[in-house]
Amino acid sequence: MMPITVHTNIQFQLLAQRAVFWPAQSAIFVADVHIGRPLSYQQNPARVLVDVLTRLSQLIDATHARKLFFLGDLFHMRKQYLAEYIDPFTLWRHRYAHVDCTLVRGNHERAMGDPPARCGLQCVNPGQYVDDIALLHEPRKPYGFAMMGHLHPSILVSSVRATAVAAPCFIWHPNYLVLPAFEDIMPGRIVAHQPHEERAFIRDSEVVACNP
Repeated sequence: MMPITVHTNIQFQLLAQRAVFWPAQSAIFVADVHIGRPLSYQQNPARVLVDVLTRLSQLIDATHARKLFFLGDLFHMRKQYLAEYIDPFTLWRHRYAHVDCTLVRGNHERAMGDPPARCGLQCVNPGQYVDDIALLHEPRKPYGFAMMGHLHPSILVSSVRATAVAAPCFIWHPNYLVLPAFEDIMPGRIVAHQPHEERAFIRDSEVVACNP
C-alpha cells in the first residue's frame, strides 16, 4: 500500500491488488476487470473468474469498504452477456450485498449495454462525481480532477531475470489518476511519460514509487 495526496488534499491508498482505496469515502476503485475475455487454450475461464472474484473479496474484506466502483469494462464479451460469467458474479454480489457497487460505463458497456439487473450494479455515465472527483473510463477533458482506467498502463522496470519487464503502474497528475487494469492475464501497455506525472509500479505484493 502506498498513500498519495491529490487534488485538494484528498488522500488515496494505491494497493498492490491493482486498486485504489479512498478511506474518507470507504470506497474501492478498480478499472478494466474484463470478465469473460477470450483466453488462450492453456487458461481455464472458470478458474480465472474465481480468481477475479476472490481478489475483489479480499479487497473488500481487508479494507471493510462500503462502496466499490468499477471504472468501466467490467465484462468483456462480444455479443451478449453469458450466463457462465453472469451467474457466478451474481452469487458473489449477493455475498456482498451490503456493499454499494457502481459501474461507470466504459467502451465495452457502450457496445454491449448494461449488465443484467441481477448483477446488482448501479450503472452511470462517465462524469459521475464522488465528492469533487470525476469518475471516468477513458481519458477526457475537462472534468477537473478525474480518476480513470482504459489505458492499462505499464512501465518497464529492471528485473534480475531480464533486462526489463513490463509492470502495471499507477499514474497521477494534478488533473488525474490512472489505474492499472485489474485483470492480470493480459499484458499492459507501455505509456509514455507526460510532464508533471508521477508513477508507481506494482512488484510482487508492493507498490513501488518510481524515481523522478
